[in-house]
Amino acid sequence: MDVLQAIHERKSIRQFRPDPVPRDLLQDILQAALRAPSAINTQPWECWVVGGEPLRRMSREMYTEAEKESPSRADFVLPERWKEPYLGRMRENGKRLFGILGIERQDKEKRQAFGLSMYRFFGAPQAIFLCMDSSLGDYSLFDCGCFAQNICLLALSRRLGTCIQHSAVNYPDIIRKHAPIPAAKKIIAAISIGYPDEDAAVNRFRSSREPVENVVHWQLG
Repeated sequence: MDVLQAIHERKSIRQFRPDPVPRDLLQDILQAALRAPSAINTQPWECWVVGGEPLRRMSREMYTEAEKESPSRADFVLPERWKEPYLGRMRENGKRLFGILGIERQDKEKRQAFGLSMYRFFGAPQAIFLCMDSSLGDYSLFDCGCFAQNICLLALSRRLGTCIQHSAVNYPDIIRKHAPIPAAKKIIAAISIGYPDEDAAVNRFRSSREPVENVVHWQLG
């Protein structure tokens, strides 16, 4: 699979088969992903791969916490309010996603159930918790994003699916109970990884992208 094909075919997978990914395969992907660029070659990324019973226990505790509607305690926070055009893009994405799932706008129960499914990592057998040291700044966060993209594209090339999740790191204290992530390492996101469930309707969903003229500005002289 060439790079252009991988970029076009990558999408968020929201239902996985339970089969665990072999450790050697995950290691190959992560080894190759380390070629991501970083400011002054600082290579700020670190990650913890969690699966099996530790992931199941973590998932159960986070699901219970989210079900109680406990506020997020994430190391990195999303804005409380979004302005346009970002708000419109989010709404359009949600409308199309719930449309594929057959969930009506007024069906709060099903919408809540889908939201809670994020804390089960969409059934993924493993999750990669992406972290960086708390002493680092914004450019290191950008670098970690490059590392995460590499993971997703490499996973696709090996017939795996991924979903980068902020929701899955809303309760870092629970994560640290089940994975030895030091307090000095800030948890950026979880990347759910596994074999996609090809029969799941939700995996037919592809988010849209803005036309290039809306986001690329030229000043060539």
